[in-house]
Amino acid sequence: MSGGENPPNGAPPFHHNFFNTDLPSNERGEPPTYEEAIDPNAPPPSYDSLFGRVREAQRTSKGVFEFLKNILIILLGTIGCTIILGVTIVIPICMIVMGSIYLYECPQGEYIPIYLLVGGIFGILKQLLHLSSRVRQTNTEREEEQLRQSPMQTFLNCFMLGWFIIGSVWVYKEFEPNYDPNAFDGRFCNKSLYLFAFWLITSVYILLGIISVCLCSLSIASVVFNSDRC
Repeated sequence: MSGGENPPNGAPPFHHNFFNTDLPSNERGEPPTYEEAIDPNAPPPSYDSLFGRVREAQRTSKGVFEFLKNILIILLGTIGCTIILGVTIVIPICMIVMGSIYLYECPQGEYIPIYLLVGGIFGILKQLLHLSSRVRQTNTEREEEQLRQSPMQTFLNCFMLGWFIIGSVWVYKEFEPNYDPNAFDGRFCNKSLYLFAFWLITSVYILLGIISVCLCSLSIASVVFNSDRC
């Protein structure tokens, strides 16, 4: 009996009467996805999208730490990277401005303005070198750069890490300074300068703490999720 014939004696129609099963499998096509069922005109999901790239990272990662590393790379490659880049340019400029304006207005912590000046100059230099290298590189070279760094980038990263630690010592050692410029011993520090340096450094530690908590939470969630699937 062919797929288009009706069953005898008024019996219920066969299941294959509703679908043309006589067609070859390559002509029937694959069943629609959930997204296609909602919007038939929508294109199929692409792995260029953020969600698709996350799923691809989860599929290709060999462990939890590799998956977390791939997630960070993906996030840094999105629009958030543009925002972070803008912040990392604005902050060094503010450091240079504050250090220059109040260079001689902090005798109690005379190295605090120097910390801001040097840190701001090297911060801008690092971003400019990074931008210039990204402009000249191809996509393949950018992928290779994720695995290796140039000696100049390594030097700048090490210097800025050490300079940040030194600046933290200089700033926290003077907490909380005398803000009165008319002090009899001449030991004071401009309030705007000190609070800017203090909260700049403190915000970095807060951000590092939040990132650490998020990474630990993701690691625990991944372990629990994988154990439930086993």
